[in-house]
Amino acid sequence: MGRPLRSQFFGATGDNTQPTIPCRADIGGTDFEGFIVNQRATRKFTVSNDGETLSGVCTLVNKINAHAAGEMSIVGVTAGGGAVALQKLTQNKATDYDGNSYTWEVADDSSESLLRLTAV
Repeated sequence: MGRPLRSQFFGATGDNTQPTIPCRADIGGTDFEGFIVNQRATRKFTVSNDGETLSGVCTLVNKINAHAAGEMSIVGVTAGGGAVALQKLTQNKATDYDGNSYTWEVADDSSESLLRLTAV
């Protein structure tokens, strides 16, 4: 699995004391923005919605919106403000579906969590 993500980056979003990685996913036909509960494999995660009423295991796909059941995306924001769907996220590096590599950090303004990307 490479270097798995640290659990400190998992959990509910919107807490600027410990920002977490946001995700977009679909569990049982309900598309939502939520958070990662834990990492199951390189591209599989247990996710939950912010109300914690839905949870399940999802696989990363190359989409930003309109996920099918069991699909999810981790979307980062580049310095120019563009949204990038990530194929792989490890402890030190993020890789998009075009093969571009980034360093990453999470940020939170107490209303939403963001994954900020810096091209390597």
